[in-house]
Amino acid sequence: MLRILTILLLAMLLQSNSRGDDFSLHTFERKQLSDNYFSEGVSVGDLNNDGHEDIVYGPLWFAGPDFEMSYEIYKPVPQNRDRYADNFFSWTYDFNGDGWKDILTAGFPGTPAYVYENPGKQGGSEHWTKHEVFDWVSNESPQFTNLVGDERPELVCTRDGFFGYASIDWEKPFSKWTFHPISEQVTAKRFGHGLGVGDINGDGREDIIHSKGWYEQPESKADSSRWLAHSVSFTTAYGGAEMYAYDIDGDGDNDVITSEAAHEFGLSWYEQIQDGEERTFKQHLIMGDHPSLNRYGVLFSELHSVNLTDVDGDGLKDIVTGKTYYSHHQQSPLWDAGAVVYWFRLVRTDDGVDWLPYQADGEAGIGRQLVTADINKDGQHDIITGGMVGAHVLTHKISRVNETAWKQAQPQKYKGKPLPKVDGAVSLRGTKAVIDQKTGAVENAIEGESLKLTPSAGTVRVQSMKNFKADRWSGDAQLFWIGGKPGDELQIPLDIPKGSFDLELVLTCARDYGVVQLSIGDFQLGPPIDLFETNVITTGVLKFDDVKIDTNASTLTIQILGANPKAKKSYMLGIDFIKITPK
Repeated sequence: MLRILTILLLAMLLQSNSRGDDFSLHTFERKQLSDNYFSEGVSVGDLNNDGHEDIVYGPLWFAGPDFEMSYEIYKPVPQNRDRYADNFFSWTYDFNGDGWKDILTAGFPGTPAYVYENPGKQGGSEHWTKHEVFDWVSNESPQFTNLVGDERPELVCTRDGFFGYASIDWEKPFSKWTFHPISEQVTAKRFGHGLGVGDINGDGREDIIHSKGWYEQPESKADSSRWLAHSVSFTTAYGGAEMYAYDIDGDGDNDVITSEAAHEFGLSWYEQIQDGEERTFKQHLIMGDHPSLNRYGVLFSELHSVNLTDVDGDGLKDIVTGKTYYSHHQQSPLWDAGAVVYWFRLVRTDDGVDWLPYQADGEAGIGRQLVTADINKDGQHDIITGGMVGAHVLTHKISRVNETAWKQAQPQKYKGKPLPKVDGAVSLRGTKAVIDQKTGAVENAIEGESLKLTPSAGTVRVQSMKNFKADRWSGDAQLFWIGGKPGDELQIPLDIPKGSFDLELVLTCARDYGVVQLSIGDFQLGPPIDLFETNVITTGVLKFDDVKIDTNASTLTIQILGANPKAKKSYMLGIDFIKITPK
């Protein structure tokens, strides 16, 4: 009888928790370790054997549990934020088996990997011995993990265009490591976005995942054979960051989690669907390039690192990511937006999968390596970040609240403007402008670079076009709008009398330019214009005849609608000149 009552009580508790009767809020308390830019990544490990986790950030390690004291691994040199650091990634591991964790680092893609040997008790007072162990680490999301099932980790990366891994001679761990190519020479020699390790086909062996598919680990001779290649598009762009295989929907097979474009927008999970021997993947967008593409209106760019961990302790792994602030300096869309860190809680319901977004922080940002670990041994996963804005610890806090406070803290469904549509967009092009050879400009034109405008988002500036030889621009310059996104607008006042006029203008086309809609007032000037071209050229003169206005102060509005599927999703716009001829 007692056993039956116990089972009933446990069932009631589980049902109560599933209804959300245990109202807990998960928040994060930020502590800045350094405001210097030393590295794009961080790592965690007990380096001084005092039982507390320590944090590695570039040339420094910070002693836990309070991280107030830092010690040099090698001479610290703050890095130039307008360039890139010489340290990108780090991992802690006892390579030589002496009981002290060493530090493995990888730098800018295409440079060597080093192990810094822990000097033991002198680790806080002297620099660590540096060993070059591998000559060429490429891809922007290398992994140090157990790949081939031998209970020891390998360095998974690319080298000279080959996917593969570097293995270690554990008798001589600081000697040169051996690279095992598992693919043909199919990928970028230095860079490349999107890389992960996970069991895709459920055979118990780890596979290598990349933005264009996955490589199946063979049953034997994994170190000396080419792995079977499976072609799948795990991106709508060029690829993101770390990739994961995880059973998201609970149907028994592993799906794939990835960001879509490391320097632009997009976070997705790809549902694995099996039909007999056929294995396909269906994209489910979690967050896109417009607030309406996330169920809760969340939008940020530059997801150059993604982590998968059970943040709230419900048994399901959640996504932790954020903005890799300044990852391409001022080239990425929304580059100057907040350096946010988010976690997306995985929820399975009768209606399917949902990802509830919670902002962990608004200033720490992330680098190219985001780490989660229980740094204070309270059973909760904390978040550690490093990058352009320095290094931070986000300590996980749980507070019990009443139902009202809990509901107020939950993400709210998006009710804002929908995503503009690019339906009917055309590559509208005109004849080349007649540029006066003496002045270098179009007669009676309003030069784009002379306009003083403020867009609804992003920035505008004058850009010289002298170095682009495929075409010519009036005045050899343009007004350049960057950082906009679909839905954003640029309004250009037209100081002309009411009536009708002919409008001519020249815009710029390139791989990273968007689809735009021109309008005056509520009147649209033709269909949306697709500015995608593989080379940097002008549209030629676009003519709109007999445009009618009924006010003395009209405005030409240029709205970003989206981008060509082949375009890099930066949504740029360039205005060469505008010319108005009253009727």
